[in-house]
Amino acid sequence: MVTNDVEWFPIPGKEELNLPLSQGAASGNLVVMTQVPQQEDGTMNLGTIEEQTRQVLSNFKTELEKVGSGLDKVLTITVYVTDIEEFPGVAKVWGEFYQGRGPGRATVAVAGLTPPGLKVEMTAFAVRG
Repeated sequence: MVTNDVEWFPIPGKEELNLPLSQGAASGNLVVMTQVPQQEDGTMNLGTIEEQTRQVLSNFKTELEKVGSGLDKVLTITVYVTDIEEFPGVAKVWGEFYQGRGPGRATVAVAGLTPPGLKVEMTAFAVRG
């Protein structure tokens, strides 16, 4: 759907719910997208921080490619974690997806994420085309 030069991307598997939010949007070549560790069946992966991070980055790969972008076109990612002591697990999995030069990254420790058990959420800015 395009509105005022903004293309909105619905949350996969939740399109029929007509939720008042989306997983991201694009305007021109700029794509902004947020991912949580949602699995293909719509449930959340509430495993270890490594498992959740792997799911989030895999989701980015899939969803960015659907809109003409990709992990190699990500400019920066903001990582939200509920326990900064677990950040080494995020960094370890990050290295599975980005070897050598990767995008910029900011990490923010937060008091909590929803639903309970969620340990990591990320927002990416990427280009496409």
